[in-house]
Amino acid sequence: MVEQYWTNRLGWPEDNSAIWDLVRRVYPDRSGLDWSYWQWRYLSDTDFRAVIIMAEHEGRPIAIRPMAFFDFQWGEERLKGVMHSAVLTHPDHRRRGIFRSMVASSNEYLARQGAQFSISMPNDLSVQGFLRWSDWHHAGFIPLYLKVADGSVMLRPRLGRAAAALLGWMPHPFFRRRGDPIGKQAFDCEQVTTMPNELDEVFDLFARDCETLMIRRTTAYWNWRYLARPNVAYRTLVARRAGRMMGVVATSVQKRAGLQLGMVLDIVGRGGLPVLRQLLRDAEAELVSRGAGLVTCQATSPILQRALREEGYRCPKPEWLPKRFNFVYRISGVPGLPREPSRLADWHLTFGDSDNA
Repeated sequence: MVEQYWTNRLGWPEDNSAIWDLVRRVYPDRSGLDWSYWQWRYLSDTDFRAVIIMAEHEGRPIAIRPMAFFDFQWGEERLKGVMHSAVLTHPDHRRRGIFRSMVASSNEYLARQGAQFSISMPNDLSVQGFLRWSDWHHAGFIPLYLKVADGSVMLRPRLGRAAAALLGWMPHPFFRRRGDPIGKQAFDCEQVTTMPNELDEVFDLFARDCETLMIRRTTAYWNWRYLARPNVAYRTLVARRAGRMMGVVATSVQKRAGLQLGMVLDIVGRGGLPVLRQLLRDAEAELVSRGAGLVTCQATSPILQRALREEGYRCPKPEWLPKRFNFVYRISGVPGLPREPSRLADWHLTFGDSDNA
């Protein structure tokens, strides 16, 4: 271990320019990482503005660790948690013990702020740092459910239009739905650009139905997370029945490996399993209308997993996927947690939590 020659401290607004210079030095060509994204994710004038712990040497940041504080809910319990981004270190200062020192500084700070736990979704390389030098726990890989929603669209890039139209029915029996979720009581769905305040009430009912630990999907959170993010074409559908909000769902379409991939990013509904199934069905129809042949959704909550299975989604093993989603957590020791959420089934995690879309 190298003797510590740096100082760990909080980053302040006057450090933003130097911090951004460090980010661009470490990730000069990273797709999607531009100044508008950085401002939205870490510097916004909202309750979701991040705190940045920085290692400083000779008046300049040489490493940073952003931490975003969120209000969480577990059933009816209100909690405070922190989502960590990975430590970002200048190439000239790696393998000096900075990672370990910043983890310790971050842990001390969040405990003083009253956070009961921390979470992160590191890649396969950085997850080793979380587990080797700290008291983080690896709860597993976030399951990714998928469904071939339109076989002809799915096969077209590989087989051509004519063959895809002829063989497009073949995957569908494998992704067959189980019955009808709510009979003839379909929803009226509307795309919105600002979330109505009714979401707060719907979310509280959803959290009780799920009985899992999750970021509170308030109106303010949804507006920030999905309706204000720059450079990403998210869509939010509000579902109503007789004018009453029943749920919301966020979707995105992105091109991956030559395919138009549809993503169900986040979902909140009142009314349990039948409502979640209908929301998934409406989201699928919207994604197919935008050219998606394959639809995916991350899910750890048992009720959402069941809704996905009954709508015909399948969950491949993590080792079969090109990218795995690690999930790690750390208990801070601050009182308030009803029990340790040690299983993935204790958490509600989605693309909206892990920011991977």
